[in-house]
Amino acid sequence: MQRRIQKSRVNFLINVSLVIVSGLISLFLFDWAFIKYENTFLQSSSKDIRVLENETFDLASLGFKEKTVSASKNPDTIRILSIGDSFAYAAVPTPYTYSDVLESYLNQTGEGHSFEVVNLGIPGISFPEYLAQFKFWSSRLDFDGVIFNFYTGNDLVDMEWVPYSKKEEIRFKNGEFYIGKGTWVPRLYPFRFLDYAKAYYSMYVPKAREFLSSDSQTIKRADLFAWPLSNIFISGDGNLKLQPFYIKAMRRASIAYRLNTFEKTRNGYLWLLAVMDLAQQTIESGKFALILNSPSNLAFSKNIQELISELEGIPEDTLDPHLPGAVVASLAEMRQFKGGIIDPFDCLASYVEAGKELYFSNHSDTHWTRDGNEIMGRILADHILEDWLKLKRNEKFSTCSDAELSPEKKMSGADITQSTYKAWLAEQP
Repeated sequence: MQRRIQKSRVNFLINVSLVIVSGLISLFLFDWAFIKYENTFLQSSSKDIRVLENETFDLASLGFKEKTVSASKNPDTIRILSIGDSFAYAAVPTPYTYSDVLESYLNQTGEGHSFEVVNLGIPGISFPEYLAQFKFWSSRLDFDGVIFNFYTGNDLVDMEWVPYSKKEEIRFKNGEFYIGKGTWVPRLYPFRFLDYAKAYYSMYVPKAREFLSSDSQTIKRADLFAWPLSNIFISGDGNLKLQPFYIKAMRRASIAYRLNTFEKTRNGYLWLLAVMDLAQQTIESGKFALILNSPSNLAFSKNIQELISELEGIPEDTLDPHLPGAVVASLAEMRQFKGGIIDPFDCLASYVEAGKELYFSNHSDTHWTRDGNEIMGRILADHILEDWLKLKRNEKFSTCSDAELSPEKKMSGADITQSTYKAWLAEQP
């Protein structure tokens, strides 16, 4: 009898183990099939991008906001590549993106050159993909300069689980990047289908109806299946309170503005250094390179700061809007970076105080409005004309001084000594 019971237990454990193993195998197979589906219908790989017979690239068909761009350019044309994530892509339509605004103002100078700004922003990517994207396009398009735009709200934090190493940097540079609808879905889980499940749960479950009532570009573009789905769940008048997804985004953004979570951004800053090194190499090749630090709305809104402080259980003065810019400035000084760095926090703060709506006021989107893109386009135009092309001008396009656009090495909340950065650099593989 005892032997029969033991045998029964062994059989039970074997059966449970088989069920678990079978379940795991099924999950891996399903995720493998889902990734194949995603790559076929929702994303395109950079390996599949081909130049057309007329020596142009059809960027619109690839999911970019640009239409077509020729591989070569007129010698009198100054072409600038705009690299970045959804902030570079912009949540406003053409011709209101900061790339469009920048191109428009540059072409008003009448200096004998025509200017072309190619918007290569891809939502959902970060520093490693910036490396791959620049290496790809810089080898296929004639260009004179590049703008690398990173968003403080998530780029630094997204790298928490992606440790930097020179080997990984080389792998990404030589690897592929993806474009298309699937890039709007962040990679959060080991199984890719779970990322989509989370995205659709957040969008379509009944309790989400209220905060889906918005004009968010992200939501409008979130039909992630190859065939259209009904948007019957998305309705409302747009007069909304802070929505759950927005609060979550701001809580995540707060990590980059807090000293007590500083270690979570370490990998992000190391990856930023890799982008900075690439920008330096571009400058040494005779071209122009600029790094733009795009701040989060959290840095400007006292109401949001008070809410996040309460939810996170931290004093409000723990959030330091100058912290990311200060770190970038110190790293650039240590790296002896010769390119331009723009931290527009102080400049944008002056516009916010004057009543300009730089971020979507109904909190349906974390990005810049038309006004925000307009102001940033003006800022970039001034910088390129004065700091790169060295043109003397009587009037500037923006009202911001150089001091308001330069990242400061001192922080209001606390001071991080350069020994911190030296330790980081010493640990770089």
